[in-house]
Amino acid sequence: MANPNIVNVARILGNTVTGTLVSSNTVWLTNPASSGAIYKINSMTLANIDGIANTDISIIIKNAGANSFFLKTAVLPADASLVAIDKNNGFYLLENSSVGGNAGANSAAAYTISFEQLYDS
Repeated sequence: MANPNIVNVARILGNTVTGTLVSSNTVWLTNPASSGAIYKINSMTLANIDGIANTDISIIIKNAGANSFFLKTAVLPADASLVAIDKNNGFYLLENSSVGGNAGANSAAAYTISFEQLYDS
């Protein structure tokens, strides 16, 4: 069930995931194949936690094996935050898809993703 019908959902589960970015591309959130769900990404905030230096941030959406940049090498100033996704530009993460990315340096930034898991049965 790659794309569940979200008109008459049976369950909606609210979730938040957090973590620290590293310099290599890393997956932050995965909607597994055959999950029976679609993930509605409501918000994603990135924070530079280094405190001294700017860092570059990239966000990658992987959909059925194909990578697409949502954000590419954006500069995030020291001690600053960036709301990369909010209610005005959220998106759906289909089955067998993931979102992730990287920072310019290990442990220079952190992410918070708020999402809903929508199940049609």
